[in-house]
Amino acid sequence: MLTLAPGAAGAEVAPAPADLPAPLRALVPRGAPAPISEAERTERRAAAQRLMVERGVAGMLVEPGPTLDYFAGIAWGRSERLFGLLLPQRGEGIVIAPAFEAGRAQLEVRDRFAIRVWQEDESPFALVLESLAAAGAPRGRVAVDPSARVFVFTGLAGAAGAAYEIVSGAAVVEGTRGIKSGHEIEIMRFANEVTLQAYAAAFRTLEPGQTQAELGRVISAAMTQLGFSGGALVLFGESSAYPHGAPNAKPLAAGDIVLVDGGLSVHGYRSDITRTISLGAAPAEAERVFEVVRGAQAAALAAARPGAPAGAVDAAARGFVARAGYGSGYERFTHRVGHGIGLEGHEWPYLVRGSTVELQPGMSFSDEPGIYQMGKFGVRCEDIMVITHAGAQLLTPPASRLRFDP
Repeated sequence: MLTLAPGAAGAEVAPAPADLPAPLRALVPRGAPAPISEAERTERRAAAQRLMVERGVAGMLVEPGPTLDYFAGIAWGRSERLFGLLLPQRGEGIVIAPAFEAGRAQLEVRDRFAIRVWQEDESPFALVLESLAAAGAPRGRVAVDPSARVFVFTGLAGAAGAAYEIVSGAAVVEGTRGIKSGHEIEIMRFANEVTLQAYAAAFRTLEPGQTQAELGRVISAAMTQLGFSGGALVLFGESSAYPHGAPNAKPLAAGDIVLVDGGLSVHGYRSDITRTISLGAAPAEAERVFEVVRGAQAAALAAARPGAPAGAVDAAARGFVARAGYGSGYERFTHRVGHGIGLEGHEWPYLVRGSTVELQPGMSFSDEPGIYQMGKFGVRCEDIMVITHAGAQLLTPPASRLRFDP
């Protein structure tokens, strides 16, 4: 559910190596799979252009962010000055940049794309449309990355006149980024495996008296020891009844529920895993709830198959929880069963009630049912699953037991 950036709540600065607990000192950096190649990005742009032809889109403008990384591998911050990649329906992409940033842009572009610049007193939006016309499309529909800011849409619309229609590029972006390649899945599998390894080491440091913040620091340090940046939301006892947490001044006690939800990044691809455990023996009710949540996760996995609507996966998990007597609808299972994941921790598509999005091989999601009882505790089990031609598979083994003995 939640992937925290380093330094976020629950993932403070890791302790110095000399201060590491023994289970963390045993960790060694892991070698990651190869990063995404330029040949792969070239094919991604070609796939986007095929979708643009199908949808009658003359060109697409992509702002800095995960989608620009996906198509071009360009790292650039957003500001009030427009910078982006213009991808015509045919031909090579064109980078639009402020003139004073031309040198820095070339370091990122590395001669892969033409760079067209605008001066401080000129309109970058007019330059986008002039560049598209020069690429062979003097009129038509111009798609904009759906994550782009409002001023980009309105600026292009104001410059378009009668020649261009400005539309959302969601269908093109979702139709490419939403289907992961084998290489992307390999990276994501590795990221989730490393996350579980960090959790396992951190859990061996659990002891009565520990605080949520202390365990959060240990998890972040474990990820650092393994060679990656990340962190986790950590919830003890009654705080775990809030899916995204609540303040808790109570230190850990024997029998308490411990819910950990977080991840890390490998080549920009995110992991997201939740584990719920108890420090020693838990109340019988917690054991029952844990088994129901495990069953709901398995039900969602079984329902996730090519051609099925995304809403059916949510319905399978929610129905399992209801039949077990833990409430219907969103009564205690208070959120959707899953979200897309890749270069963003949460991205299209979503496994949510009523969604008619048709599942396709290569789509990747969290599978994370939960049951939350205010004043008591919450239980969530989360792993990442990928749709295959035969159904769906988890990238990591699911949780098997609640009780944890360090």
